[in-house]
Amino acid sequence: MTGLKRLLQISWRNVFRNKRRSFLTLMILVLGCTGLILVGGFFQNLMDGYREQFIHSQTGHLQVNRAGYFKMGASAPLDYLMPDAETVRRQVEAFPGVDYTVPRLKFGGMASTENASVAVLAVGTDAAAERKMGSAKAGNVAHSSTRIVAGQDLDPSDGEGVLLGRGLAEALNVTVGDRLTFLTTRRAGAIDGSEMRVRGVFETIAKDFDDRAMKLNLAAAQKLLDAPDQVHSFLVLLKETSLTEATQEAFRSRFLRDKAGLEVLSWEEQGLFYRQSKEMLLRIYSVIQLIICVIFVFSIANTLNMALFERIREFGTMMAIGNGRPTIFMTIFLEAAILGALGSALGLAAGVGLAHLISAIGIEMPPPPQSSSGYFAMISLTPRLTGDTLAISMSACLFSALWPAFRATRFRIVHALGYV
Repeated sequence: MTGLKRLLQISWRNVFRNKRRSFLTLMILVLGCTGLILVGGFFQNLMDGYREQFIHSQTGHLQVNRAGYFKMGASAPLDYLMPDAETVRRQVEAFPGVDYTVPRLKFGGMASTENASVAVLAVGTDAAAERKMGSAKAGNVAHSSTRIVAGQDLDPSDGEGVLLGRGLAEALNVTVGDRLTFLTTRRAGAIDGSEMRVRGVFETIAKDFDDRAMKLNLAAAQKLLDAPDQVHSFLVLLKETSLTEATQEAFRSRFLRDKAGLEVLSWEEQGLFYRQSKEMLLRIYSVIQLIICVIFVFSIANTLNMALFERIREFGTMMAIGNGRPTIFMTIFLEAAILGALGSALGLAAGVGLAHLISAIGIEMPPPPQSSSGYFAMISLTPRLTGDTLAISMSACLFSALWPAFRATRFRIVHALGYV
């Protein structure tokens, strides 16, 4: 223990023997660690923000459907209606971790005005539950998952009022208060329709959804389809997103055992675009980590090699007075460890500080792909992010010390003492 303490003292002094060189090496480590923290935190915030917006505007944390609806419901929606919907809703909301549910009744139809006709996706929903889901904050992002950009939200007492997606309202060339005709097909094959009034215009993160979606009160949709107390699905909103996997397993083991005709899907199973975007960001970040790691290795190795040639006679003297080759190896290795620890600590401190500063200001972002609204991004810090950054920095420093330390142990005492 005393010998190791002595080696640490010697290594600490050697690190700062050439202050300029050590300072430049430390700056590389600090800038690299700071960059990893900021880029990783930015990507994490993008993924978290999009995840929460997708959940609170499209799918909920979980979705309970008739079995087969997710794969085949788009082609034959009326074949997958869920009877006795209120009973199912009460049973779902009784599960631990469930906050509330949002019923959805989806069907296709044709919306027409005097000048245009557009195929639309009609979404019958509970106005109060839909408003609660859409106004939930998406993590640290400062805007709602569903925004009313014109007019008012749905009102259960207004049977004629509908909300149109922003793109759909533009395609139909209608504004708040205008009327339109909606035609659809009932289960028996009969065509039915009604006249509706545009109560408001909404916008979500998914532009494709906004371009074709029309929301109306659930009671009006059930009356139009002649399907009382029937829905296609319930969006299940949990108290925490982290409860998704455990709650889904609980549903499958306890709920679906008695109701084999239903299925429970998580938001991630439905979010193909989210999964692809997440995978792309993770791969980009992996490449950035690799580049920074290579920079660390060559920077530290260069510093140690330069110091090695300046200190050949010193190492020769150490071996001549009885220090073994393991001692020489440990001296250089500990110098790299000290550099790595100092640079990593300073880099993490700078990265965390800048992350908080940037998050307080926000980064204005343009609309992402398939979206029509921009937002303010921030830097999300996680224990895993800081741990990975520390591991990369320290591993690169220790790895870069192996070859110079090994070379130092191969010096012959006579040659080392006479080196000029």
